[in-house]
Amino acid sequence: MRSSVGVSAGTCGIRTARTTEDGAWTDGTPFDDWQLSPTARDLARVVRGIVDSPDAPQSLGVAYRTPAERTEITGALAEEYVSDVHLIDETGAALEYLRPGLPAHHRTIALFDAGETGVNVDIVDVESGRSYGSTRTTAISGTAFDAVVREHILGLGIVRAPQTHDEDSALTAFCRGIKEALSAHLTTSTPDGEHILLERHIFELSIARSTEQAAETVRQLGREAEFYPDAVVAIGGTSNVPLVRATLERFLQLPVIVPDRPELVVAGGAAVHATHVDATQVPPAVSHRPALARLGMIALPIAGVIAAIGVFTALGSGNESQPLSTPASVGEAVPQTTTPAAATSKTTSSPLPDVPPPPPTTTAPAPAAAGGSVPYVQYEPRYYPPAPPPPPTVPLPQIPGVQMPVIPLPVLPRLPF
Repeated sequence: MRSSVGVSAGTCGIRTARTTEDGAWTDGTPFDDWQLSPTARDLARVVRGIVDSPDAPQSLGVAYRTPAERTEITGALAEEYVSDVHLIDETGAALEYLRPGLPAHHRTIALFDAGETGVNVDIVDVESGRSYGSTRTTAISGTAFDAVVREHILGLGIVRAPQTHDEDSALTAFCRGIKEALSAHLTTSTPDGEHILLERHIFELSIARSTEQAAETVRQLGREAEFYPDAVVAIGGTSNVPLVRATLERFLQLPVIVPDRPELVVAGGAAVHATHVDATQVPPAVSHRPALARLGMIALPIAGVIAAIGVFTALGSGNESQPLSTPASVGEAVPQTTTPAAATSKTTSSPLPDVPPPPPTTTAPAPAAAGGSVPYVQYEPRYYPPAPPPPPTVPLPQIPGVQMPVIPLPVLPRLPF
């Protein structure tokens, strides 16, 4: 079954999503590393791993954030010998994912992309993808929400402050898990249930003010844009926090749509884009064809040219000792260029004088050359009438030249005026 994989890079990790031709979605290979700030080379290595996997997809798309990042990704993919990868910007990828599920009356939306370091807001036309305005705010972010949970956990005294880098990483992952659990539960506790770690309403009180600032940013951008949005679509991992959706609805008085797995929207849109491009057979930007296959495509034409040169060289060397053959004229014997194995003698004929051929007769054809040798080319005699004789020329008489006499002119007198 044909499948497609999309890849997106965030501040703290790389996301992948896979889709099949029947529309089913599956989680891609997990490449999330919360301590990693992925670069273009990191993303290229992930793509290389996807291509080399046993279940490599038929289509592959990668989302980028800026034109400069697109250039870096293209160069990194070339270094990994990866091509047939379709690149698309993050906003376009999100629209590719969202467009089929949006109601028809939502022609303009506010795309609220809440990530790890901030929120990107973009007012876009759903059909054409045209942007009517964009901005960025750091009022809320995944990192800021994690810091709120971290401060609360350390304040409880049940966890000591980290002393090493590994301990700090473990505590960050622990606080992130608590934050994600509060998206679906009202409270979190230790595995044995003895200690309440954090309740949702306490967490929301800590982030309420910053969330309102982000919502105000969206409202101000909508007023300044050419068209006010019909709805808000919240994507990115931070959009899972219930307070974010409630605050946007209260401030903007608009429907707020949060897709399932909002953190995979951009990666899924890149996969959809790659599928559409390959379905329309548009030449790709860059092939995820393995390097050996690419080398084979280059080597095969070169080998063919070398073989052709060898064939023509062999033919030329084999015919160097053979004279060139030309069609025989009428009345001229055809020279023999090959000697049968049974022949013991070779006959030659002298050329006939240049006279007009005789008229056709009913006599039997001339016997074959002595020795039973038969020329390898035979021509049927044809009659060529002789050219008419040129008309007689009459010499013209020689006319003697006439010498004209020189007559002197009289000298005229000068006039008096």
